[in-house]
Amino acid sequence: MSKLKRMKITKYFASICLVFLALQSVNTFGQDGQVVDKIVAKVDDKIILKSDLEAAYINFLQSQQAREFQGDARCLILRNFVENKVMLVMSEIDSVQLDPGRVDYEVQGRMQRIIQQFGSEEAIQQAYGKSVEQFADELRPTIEEQLLIQEQETNILAETSVTPNEVKKFFNQIPRDSLPLYSVEYEVGLIVKEPEVSRAEKDKIREQLVAIRERALKGESFEILATSYSQGPSGPNGGNLGFAARGSMDPAYEAGALSLKPGEISQPIESSFGIHLIQLIEKRGNEYNSRHIIMMPKPSEQDVVRAVNFLDSLRTQIQADSITFEAAAKEYSDDKQTSTNGGFLQGQFGSLKVPAEGLDPELFFAIDKMKEGEISEPQRVQVSADQQIVRIIYYKKRIPPHKANLSDDFEKLKAATLQMKKAITRQEYLSDKMKEVYLEVDPEYNRCGIVNEQ
Repeated sequence: MSKLKRMKITKYFASICLVFLALQSVNTFGQDGQVVDKIVAKVDDKIILKSDLEAAYINFLQSQQAREFQGDARCLILRNFVENKVMLVMSEIDSVQLDPGRVDYEVQGRMQRIIQQFGSEEAIQQAYGKSVEQFADELRPTIEEQLLIQEQETNILAETSVTPNEVKKFFNQIPRDSLPLYSVEYEVGLIVKEPEVSRAEKDKIREQLVAIRERALKGESFEILATSYSQGPSGPNGGNLGFAARGSMDPAYEAGALSLKPGEISQPIESSFGIHLIQLIEKRGNEYNSRHIIMMPKPSEQDVVRAVNFLDSLRTQIQADSITFEAAAKEYSDDKQTSTNGGFLQGQFGSLKVPAEGLDPELFFAIDKMKEGEISEPQRVQVSADQQIVRIIYYKKRIPPHKANLSDDFEKLKAATLQMKKAITRQEYLSDKMKEVYLEVDPEYNRCGIVNEQ
């Protein structure tokens, strides 16, 4: 088995172990009586149960990776469990701290996925005899452990980097008949303008929201008004957004919500999503609960024409070499994902070469009619039922199918080299730290060599 394939399977095992660490509490809730179980490994005061090992093993057998794996899967899963516990112990020794807001966010996200899985909060209570709040409180410690493991690993690998010589050495170690084959790739840049809504249209929306606010202040239900008027996905739910950790929402929205007292309704507030009326429901520690009514101003045809004319003028400047495409994209493009790359679409591992299947069909058919080096005229693109953007396309280059080489695929090879170096650094760290902690493995798993190798 190749080193890269082995790394992928090992990474998959590590992800299984983290998932089961996070789900230990969920599994425990489902036990009505005592379950025959035993401790199969100890790392200082941390334990690993046979039931968790077997659950992870069964999950692995149901995966596609099981078909490719040759060896003792239980041993590799147990090793990953042990390594996670070592990381957890070292995070405590190194006094790794977690932002409470991050933990809250992860707990809420996990609970939302569990609620979706069960269908409702009532279904969870019926299945486990616990409220969602109790469920979240009991799940929280295992999620904290998972985040501590991730943070510790991030810290020890943060300064890992590779030099061009290391990339070249890695590439030269790959047998020529094992070099990956890449399909056709493209270097394509975009400059995007979102038509700017006129002040008159925004003022019209604000007047509508002020009128709705007055109705709410006179006693009409904010939630019913949201159901009738809000244009956001939360409208049918009365505009309710639920609890959010500070820093997780649009800054303008959050500032407006946190300036209110519970029950108060804001004046119209503009965010990057639209214009809102916000009602604060409750503040709780680092979280707040709010509902809103949002209206989204739509650009007029005149607004769209202004965007078209702007890009047409910018295209003329680029063609006249008054400004480079990259500089123009960084300064003027409204597409945040591409503007930092000088307008260029990003492929795998940060490469600016994108395979054909990575392009959306509309863009692919557009460049199919262009010549290399050409910049298109401004094009209108309907990105949703209510949103239209304008863009120009720079079709820089087409790279034909080829075997991996340092010239065309340096970024991909650099990413693979870095992944390999991080795996080696992580294993060296664990091998060293496993000698410092108390480690005991049940004799049933002596064949795994986890203790003997230390």
